[in-house]
Amino acid sequence: MSSGWLTDLDPPGPRERRWPFYLVWMVGGLAVGAVLVSHMPASLVRVAPPLTAPAAPTVPRQVNPPPPLRVVPLPAAPARP
Repeated sequence: MSSGWLTDLDPPGPRERRWPFYLVWMVGGLAVGAVLVSHMPASLVRVAPPLTAPAAPTVPRQVNPPPPLRVVPLPAAPARP
């Protein structure tokens, strides 16, 4: 059995230049990112105001707690006529 008959006799092809593809991909990604950032809602872009101490309450607090809720059991079946 001869092992030389499947040898590829074609010369190797030139190396693929991939960097132009990656460069165009990066520039396109930056352009899409810039468009998305420039169209963000104002609520996400605006900086929140600094936190301040809450103002003193003007309404007097209730002294007595409200009465507890009364729980009434429901009948299992409606009353017969």
